[in-house]
Amino acid sequence: AGGAADCSFWIRRLRSEAKLHELSEGKPISVARASRFLSSALYQNRHLDLSVGTMIMGYDSLGASIYYVDNTGVRIKGDMFAAGSGSTFALGILDTERRYEMTQDEAITLGIKAIRHATFRDAYSGGYIGVYLVTEHGWKKVFSEDLALSVKHYQKDNVDE
Repeated sequence: AGGAADCSFWIRRLRSEAKLHELSEGKPISVARASRFLSSALYQNRHLDLSVGTMIMGYDSLGASIYYVDNTGVRIKGDMFAAGSGSTFALGILDTERRYEMTQDEAITLGIKAIRHATFRDAYSGGYIGVYLVTEHGWKKVFSEDLALSVKHYQKDNVDE
């Protein structure tokens, strides 16, 4: 969440730092270290009035981790986050429907529902959904949707003739 240029830059910067760490240390960067790097870098640049709010997540030697990091350098570890202007709408769905023992398919379906809910109710949210599954084996994209195309298709199919 945040400004596209700011987020894009910091994603590339963090990716570079992670690759450098892996080359110099011989092992992947931990989720905690990656989030700490981003938090520190954003804190050091807080005077630039950046617009960044993101989640850093993954598996490492300590298991699954997720952190929220924003442009002020705030870094919070938790078990569930939503970021961006539509996050309150997404959290409304997640808070009421999440269970700790969900199957992967149930979790993916819930993620899609929460993001759709946020996107349709928040004028500042983007119109593209990308859902990724993060496991101990890595991450993969499991769902994508351009809501503008979906809405046009829905409207076309439901027009009274």
